[in-house]
Amino acid sequence: MTRIALRLLNLVLVVALASTAAVAQESQTPTPTSTDFGRDTVHYTVFNTTFLSPEVAQAYGITRGDDKFLVNISVIRRGDDGEAPIRAEVSGSTSDLIHRTELIFREVIEQDALYYIAAFETDGKEERRDFRLQVGVEGRSQPYDIQFNKQLYHSKDGL
Repeated sequence: MTRIALRLLNLVLVVALASTAAVAQESQTPTPTSTDFGRDTVHYTVFNTTFLSPEVAQAYGITRGDDKFLVNISVIRRGDDGEAPIRAEVSGSTSDLIHRTELIFREVIEQDALYYIAAFETDGKEERRDFRLQVGVEGRSQPYDIQFNKQLYHSKDGL
């Protein structure tokens, strides 16, 4: 396996672990992790950056920390030949009761994977955050609008 493939596998496993751990901690109905828009499905997750190994975080230029989180977005289009990731223009924001933070997404392309990540910080308290995302795709004049809220948990000691 190439080094890039190993990094991608590591990131995918960490995202899956982070999603599972976050859902397991929530006592309320779990936050959805995807929304279908006809033939397009937008997948999204939010997790603490301490779930990333130091090597993966460094490779992607992500700062790890108990108060630092990552939003990960991908868009899959279903067609006659199956499913495939597609490019998108992603923007959005996150907010608590007082503060609103714009999310700055960057595109990550690795072999057959295509996703968008944005980092943000909190003030150190475990809190429920609202997210509003706009995902523009080719062939659509208006972006998909996605809104969800998520309880954020701070890592006590990371991985």
